[in-house]
Amino acid sequence: MKTLKTLLSVVLIFTSIFIAEAQGKELLTTIRKQIQNKDWDNAEESLTKLIKDNPNKAVYYSQRGYVKEMNLKYKESIEDFTKAIELDPEQPIVRTNRGYAYRNLKEYDKAISDFKDELKVNPKAIYSYEHISMVYYLKKDYAKALKNVNIAIEKEPSNSISYKTKALIYKAMGKKKSACSNKDKAIKMGLLDDYPDFQNDIDELNQFCSQ
Repeated sequence: MKTLKTLLSVVLIFTSIFIAEAQGKELLTTIRKQIQNKDWDNAEESLTKLIKDNPNKAVYYSQRGYVKEMNLKYKESIEDFTKAIELDPEQPIVRTNRGYAYRNLKEYDKAISDFKDELKVNPKAIYSYEHISMVYYLKKDYAKALKNVNIAIEKEPSNSISYKTKALIYKAMGKKKSACSNKDKAIKMGLLDDYPDFQNDIDELNQFCSQ
């Protein structure tokens, strides 16, 4: 009888584990759909449930941070990104996302620090140079902005965003010919096809070039 009870308890334990795993997979599927549909509020709520059951899983905090960031909750997103880094210091992309949050909060030095640190944990993140350049542009430190965007282009010449950023820098420096040629190159490379959110930057540059 004792053996039977032990076997039953083992079966119950494994059954509960399988049920929990199945529910977790179902919730992850729901979260993916919510993110695809940009249903940020419900995605955050679903991720909070997931974190409650998995409080030490870094990737769930980074995902919730991303969802909050997309929902313009920058300060709250930073808390999640920081927790994710504490749990998994080598996790890629998290510092980039936190850097964006800092940039939107105009905490520029912290943004630059995160973009630089991303390169330490993820040397392949050469896009970080363009991110750093853009923050220096916002700080109106055009010399450092130009230096970093040139590194970005040298390391990844096929990235149209870097040419757009370089055009903005030259515009701010009053160098019309250089600004317009880089703007034209970015457009020719398909910037707006790939990244339509940059339409406002191109409109601004087109107006500058038409004067």
